[in-house]
Amino acid sequence: MTDKELIAKVHNGDKESLDVIIRKYYDEIYRFCLYLTGQETDSYDIVQEVFLKFIRHVDSYRYQNLKGYLLMIARNSCYDYFRHKKETVDIEEMEEAGKEDEGILQVEDEMLLQQALTRISPEQREVIILRIQEGFQYSEIAAILGCNLSTVKSRYFQGIRN
Repeated sequence: MTDKELIAKVHNGDKESLDVIIRKYYDEIYRFCLYLTGQETDSYDIVQEVFLKFIRHVDSYRYQNLKGYLLMIARNSCYDYFRHKKETVDIEEMEEAGKEDEGILQVEDEMLLQQALTRISPEQREVIILRIQEGFQYSEIAAILGCNLSTVKSRYFQGIRN
């Protein structure tokens, strides 16, 4: 069933379709939050918040890209997390997270990617994650982040260079 069909069912009162949406996107939203925050437990909390926000506002949802919409909520929630915590994630914290749960980081490439991501700004990090990990086009990323295309490209190439 397509996202559009699921949303139509939700708008018609079918609450089970919400469960289908959550199951469909939970892991991807969690992974995105984990890459941004570097904190496993906090990422679970943020994902719960993302879906609670989505459920609260699902009746007004009119976007065409549900995954992009959920990632936008996740991005904003992660930024709220950073503002609340007033701290940045450093490499040592990322390594500790990796030691605590080896299931999250199954291959060495992922660990190297996470370490590299901690060295760049959150703005560059989210563009790189959306482009490389999630496979979005630059124009889709610009729409998700609410910025222009040249800004997205600039953040991506600056992040890759660092």
